Amino acid sequence: TEFNPRRFAAVIMRIREPRATALIFASGKMCVTGTKSTHNAVLASKKFALIIEKVGFNPAQELDFKVQNIVGTADVGFP
Repeated sequence: TEFNPRRFAAVIMRIREPRATALIFASGKMCVTGTKSTHNAVLASKKFALIIEKVGFNPAQELDFKVQNIVGTADVGFP
């Protein structure tokens, strides 16, 4: 977990399984990145919400999860 408000205005949290990173802002918004599938993104968001709850905050019972961006990569064979 990282938080340096001079550098970036969000808490950066990482979990290993599924491998994901969350940006958690003071507004309560959470951005989950780094997963390989939408299923893993939903699972990671639930895990992040559980961690936030254990720390003492009260996250929403039903997460309004929406996929906004998908990026693909390919090797085109250039040396």
